[in-house]
Amino acid sequence: MVAAAPLSPTPEVTGVEDPLLRRIADHLGTLAGGAGWVVRVDEAAGRATVAVGTGSVPGDAVARVLATRAPVVDDGPGHPPVLAVPVRRGPRIVGACVVAGGGPFSGADVHLAELFADYAVLALADSGALAGRTLEQAVRQELAWVEAHGSVRADLVTVGAGAIPDEVADEVFRMAQEALLNVVVHAGATTVRVGVLHGPGTLTVLVEDDGRGFDAAAPARLHVAGAGARLGLRATAARARRLDGELEIDSTPGRGTRLRVTVPCSAAPAPTPGRARTGVLVAAVRPVVRAGVVRMLQLGEPGLGMVSEVSAVTDADDLAGACRLLGPDVLVVEHELLGDDLVAVLEGLAALPDPPAVVLLAQHCADERLRAAIAAGVKGCVDPDADTDRLVAVVAAAGRGETLLADDQLGRLAAPPRTAGITPREHQVRGLVARGLTDRQIARILAISAKTVEKHVGSLLRKTGTRNRTMLARLG
Repeated sequence: MVAAAPLSPTPEVTGVEDPLLRRIADHLGTLAGGAGWVVRVDEAAGRATVAVGTGSVPGDAVARVLATRAPVVDDGPGHPPVLAVPVRRGPRIVGACVVAGGGPFSGADVHLAELFADYAVLALADSGALAGRTLEQAVRQELAWVEAHGSVRADLVTVGAGAIPDEVADEVFRMAQEALLNVVVHAGATTVRVGVLHGPGTLTVLVEDDGRGFDAAAPARLHVAGAGARLGLRATAARARRLDGELEIDSTPGRGTRLRVTVPCSAAPAPTPGRARTGVLVAAVRPVVRAGVVRMLQLGEPGLGMVSEVSAVTDADDLAGACRLLGPDVLVVEHELLGDDLVAVLEGLAALPDPPAVVLLAQHCADERLRAAIAAGVKGCVDPDADTDRLVAVVAAAGRGETLLADDQLGRLAAPPRTAGITPREHQVRGLVARGLTDRQIARILAISAKTVEKHVGSLLRKTGTRNRTMLARLG
């Protein structure tokens, strides 16, 4: 988790004022017979700026409000009394109302300042602008805030890189921030994953959680629990329209919510008429392999759409999660990432809502493993050190739904699986394994012990070169 930066005790002064905030600050000054300030706070970035007010905010009032998350009254000697109250939006503190002078402050004064804060939240709802950060840096800090305040595991996946106009990045970040606020306040989720995808001329941000979800097919499509969430989603939709972008929200009760916003961010090359562009995701353990394959595909086939790599993948669950979030047409993956139970992983990928066509990267892939992979739907297998033309041809064919294998691979598939030295009893066991029976069931059928069946299965794995019962069953 990336920790949010500590808040500076002295807020910076911004030269931009909001009329509503000016009225609130004036009322605060009248309340105390002194001066009033409205301060904008970005907890994730550890930054506070004076939105309205003259001079410096006294003392460390804002930092203390953020630390205690409650009103602060400082009537100590040597300085005018200070009252500061947080401006809240759900669990997030987006600002503070501060007043100094007059006093001493009573409970009624605190209550009145909190009423002013309730109005200030309307003008401070857009807190969290990038302010010099990249979009990825800002989202990462926001996810640290989510983990700290929502008891949610938060992950970030970034794909590709590209220049984003400042105004586009700022608006997209505000949309992601709103979605994450809804996850913390309304979703009841345990995990949330954010994807930032740089495409040709587009920027896509996805926010997916495993929370309670809602009925997206209901007449009020954007209805979720809480008026704040409804307003936030409407604001997100308005921002997407303003950027000439597209907003998609998919949710099912009990199955979580997925928000996807895609906006144009530069002039994209015109697609070839009548030809669909194929999005490719490259996943490999070794960074040099990922980068090399991406480069070969980008140079070798301009007709491909977004060709990107994903680095935050260490096992099959991460791989499935990345594909579910990013939705590639073709997944080019090192076969080592699929683990020993290759067939089960491939079946899991095939069960995704938008399953990718799979191309394996492998310098050496055993015949049985290759046979099992092709039987499970893999569209091709390429040596990562192969020439560019070969790699491009296999990936392009996979994008069309076709399988493309080299001549030597076809010959290996046509050859019968190794059966040298298999005894008649082992043939019987292998046939029953292929039917999906357990060791105990096989033992009852053959009238032998389960321990003996276990030994026969181990012997079959060694003789056939298979790694597990699933691969052995495929040979049956």
